[in-house]
This record gives sequence, structure tokens and C-alpha cells, in this order.
Amino acid sequence: MADQSGGKTDELDEYDEFDEIITEGRWAAFKESATRRMSRRLAADEEAEEPVEPFASPGAFGSWSVDAARALLDLQFQRAATRTLLPLAYLLGLASAVAIPLVGTIGLWRISAWLGIVFAVVFAVPLGLVIAAVVRLLLEFVLNASRLAARVAHISDMADDLFQALSDVAEPVNQLSKDVQAVQFWRFRRRSSRK
Repeated sequence: MADQSGGKTDELDEYDEFDEIITEGRWAAFKESATRRMSRRLAADEEAEEPVEPFASPGAFGSWSVDAARALLDLQFQRAATRTLLPLAYLLGLASAVAIPLVGTIGLWRISAWLGIVFAVVFAVPLGLVIAAVVRLLLEFVLNASRLAARVAHISDMADDLFQALSDVAEPVNQLSKDVQAVQFWRFRRRSSRK
């Protein structure tokens, strides 16, 4: 069989080898870039550790106290303190759930002993339970909002990584498309009609 490509098979072989070298180099660069991004994300996740349980041990309480003080003194809001301050807010909420009905009972006790007893039995106990429940529900709402914000940030990082990966892939594909368009050996030339 005769060579119909016009004797350019050597050029095409060199082009294919060159294209393979470029493609492998771009793939290696893409893998290296993706590995760097993933290692940065893993390092950031390790740095964002969960707060210590404050009542697990005296040392844990001391560590939590230091973290809570730092969170309260962070006037620029540079780090999230939701998880650190939740135990403190819950303790203060429970203290208010006890203190408000107790103050009401003592105030009414000074006016009348019977009025103080009736208030304590009928209103103070349910009021304390309602306050404690509301505090708990509000803090759980705040905690869930904080978790949701962390997940949205994670999804945003993943979208950025996906965009970067697609950009890294789109460039070689565009170049390959241009190169394929430049090589037009498969197009048949119009043959002159001999009649």
C-alpha cells in the first residue's frame, strides 16, 4: 500500500511522541498540585482540633479555661469560639434557670409565706424547667449552625479544588484540540472529477 499521508509519517510520529511528553508532564503537574492542596487541607483540619472536655479532669478544665479566656478576649473574631464557649454559656443558662425562679419565690415569700409556697410549687419549678429547656435548645441551634458553617466552608474548599482541577485539565484539552485542528491530514482533498 502506498502512503496516502503525503510522506509525513515521520513528522506525525515525532508529533505523537512530543504530545505524549507534554501530556505526561501536565498530568504530573496536576497530580503534584492536587497532592499539595490535599496535604494543605489535611494540615488545616489537624490544626482545627475539637475543644477539650472541660469536666473530664482538672487539667482539661484548666486547658478549657485558657481557651475560653482567649476566645472571650478575641476582639477581632479571628477564630471561631462557638465550641469552646458552649459549656460556659450552658452553665450560665442553667444558673439563670435556677436563680430567676428562686428570686421570684423569695420575693413572694417576703410578702406572704403561702404566696411564696404556691409560687414555688405552681410556677417556679415549671419556669425553671422552661428556661433550662430554652437555653439548651438555643445552644443546640447555635452548635448546629456552627457545624453547618464548617460544612459549607468545606464544600466551598472542595469546589475551589474541583475548579482548579478542571482548569488544570481544560488547558491540555484545549491545547490538544488546537493541535488536532492544526493537523489536517485526515481531510480528503477534493478530487477533480474526470468525466
